[in-house]
Amino acid sequence: MSEWSAQEAIARDGTNSDEPRPVLLRQAREAAGLHIAALAAALKVPVKKLEALEAGRYSELPDMVFARGLASSACRHLKVDPAPILEQIPAGVTRQLGDSGMAINTPFKAASGGASANPVGWLSRPAVLVAIALMLGALVLVFFPYMATVSEPEASAPAGDVVPGPSVAPIFSEPAAGANPDATSQAQPAAADAAGAGGAMAPALLAGLPTATATVATSATASAVAAPAIPSATGATEAADASTLLMIRATGDSWVEVTNGAGVVVIQRMLKSGEVLDFSAAPPYAVVIGRVDNADVLVRGRAFDATSFARNGVARFEVK
Repeated sequence: MSEWSAQEAIARDGTNSDEPRPVLLRQAREAAGLHIAALAAALKVPVKKLEALEAGRYSELPDMVFARGLASSACRHLKVDPAPILEQIPAGVTRQLGDSGMAINTPFKAASGGASANPVGWLSRPAVLVAIALMLGALVLVFFPYMATVSEPEASAPAGDVVPGPSVAPIFSEPAAGANPDATSQAQPAAADAAGAGGAMAPALLAGLPTATATVATSATASAVAAPAIPSATGATEAADASTLLMIRATGDSWVEVTNGAGVVVIQRMLKSGEVLDFSAAPPYAVVIGRVDNADVLVRGRAFDATSFARNGVARFEVK
């Protein structure tokens, strides 16, 4: 049957209000010549639900929204106006889930604005107090070692100032300007005569002196005692170098650093075997020799035992 005949059937039966609702939906389906099972299959719903809708058994349906939606879909499939059919289906009561006061659209209300704005009340919370305590502990752990390190320089300074070389007393000194040359020449035989007794007297004379000074003096005495045993050729070489205050002769690979009295580094480099350096311009000289066993040192033309001042192969001494 055509759409026009279905509309006429609905209009013809619409004035009878005593028929069960929604009777218009069933009449429209029958006017279209469509079986209820075929309509249910087309709408993809169970036949029982469609039968309950046509019979007005709304309790067998999930809710009234589902009933009205199913009726609208059936009208759309039958190509009839759904308004008269929907008028026969009660709208029902819209269900509310949960308490209306706790609904999702309920406006948020702050518990108390004054309590959150009060800093004293905020700081009195246990979680805040624990966080502050942890932060203070972390600050103490970070800064306490630094403060302890800053307070220790006074105690560590003496240990850092102990340097073997600079603390050594002068080894040799120039004769006084007004000294009598004859007296000096007369003192040399006396010193030669006393050379034999110098080895025994030196420990007694140097007992009250500092260790570094005693070592230097002992080395000088040993050099003076050994001087007569040097061959005449060596004596001639030392006499030729007597005008030089300090001479360093490399017998192997070594390195040297010499600083003059003005604090200026005169030389600082490696020495190869056979190289000779001499210094006389601006005493005193602070000397540092590495691998001192590969270097010979002459002070005013006399051999100087620099190995006695060596520590770990590095000798530090001062020549005035």
